[in-house]
Amino acid sequence: MENQVTKPPMILVVEPDPVMLTGFAAILDMQGYRCFLARNVQVALQAIEELPLDLILFSIGDSLDQALTDAKQLRSKPLSEGVPIIFIASHPNVDWIGPLNSVGGVYCLPRTFEPQTLLDAVEKTLWMPHLAVARVAPPKSHLSNTWVRLS
Repeated sequence: MENQVTKPPMILVVEPDPVMLTGFAAILDMQGYRCFLARNVQVALQAIEELPLDLILFSIGDSLDQALTDAKQLRSKPLSEGVPIIFIASHPNVDWIGPLNSVGGVYCLPRTFEPQTLLDAVEKTLWMPHLAVARVAPPKSHLSNTWVRLS
């Protein structure tokens, strides 16, 4: 029987605080996710050139304009086009919903949260219909010229 195992999702974590960066990585790693860690957008952009991503976890400051500019840059590369972003904001503002959504944001979490909150958001984002196709191996044909597979 052929092995239909797929690789765990790759998550790019962009966080300037090294303690928080390590914390995010530990939480995600314990659940089996692969992570690439970047302390700034420049390092993240270098990673995006080579890594196929499933999700971007992006910590933003208090400047919505800077967050939008950086998010557009992160999704401008061929390997990151269409990749959803979960934003982590120090002081999320309800007025940010539309603009963050327009650059690929699916969630905006407050900076202080329980680890399970992050994991729930990641899991929900990765299993959205447009991403589920990429995570499930395509079905094999059950028919051949000489046999029919029953399982």
